Amino acid sequence: MTLRLALLAAGCASRYGGNKLLAVHPASQQPLLHHVISEYIKAGFTDIVVLTGYWHNAICETLPTGVTHHYVDDWQEGMAASVRTAAALDLTGYDGLMIGLGDQAGISAELISSLTTDYASNPVITATNCQGIIGPPVIFPPQSLTVLNQLQGDSGAGKYLRKLALVSPDSIQTKRINSLTDIDYPADWQKLD
Repeated sequence: MTLRLALLAAGCASRYGGNKLLAVHPASQQPLLHHVISEYIKAGFTDIVVLTGYWHNAICETLPTGVTHHYVDDWQEGMAASVRTAAALDLTGYDGLMIGLGDQAGISAELISSLTTDYASNPVITATNCQGIIGPPVIFPPQSLTVLNQLQGDSGAGKYLRKLALVSPDSIQTKRINSLTDIDYPADWQKLD
């Protein structure tokens, strides 16, 4: 089972007021984006592409060795632009694409591994379900990515995933989790366990 990982990191972080992706994660003392990348690497990911936008230069200058980047031309539109860019990545030789968030400070290698194990045994869309919100990280089978090209605006695939869970429950599976902190505001660091 070989998956490609796209980490969304294109936004300007206006609510944070600066480059949150390079802010220091309190647990690892690494920049947030590096902390997130290291959790995916611990879970076995070797092909990681970071989708950049507003903070492109600052992020690219600090990416760990072996991690590639791709600039999202229309990043200003919002998260949908990044998701469409992720869906267009070449998946030749891969069994699926995992889409994660570069600011998901609460991500763990254990959760990532659990999702990939679920996907390996049942290769349908596999996502987290945090208190009723279905979202990233999400693994998509290659044949399911075309629908992501229709996304618009400042939202990801969450609405589509919720609808899919209702109308076609066999085509999606979710892992229930209690919390998965992402960093939108400086105060969000206090939510980490």
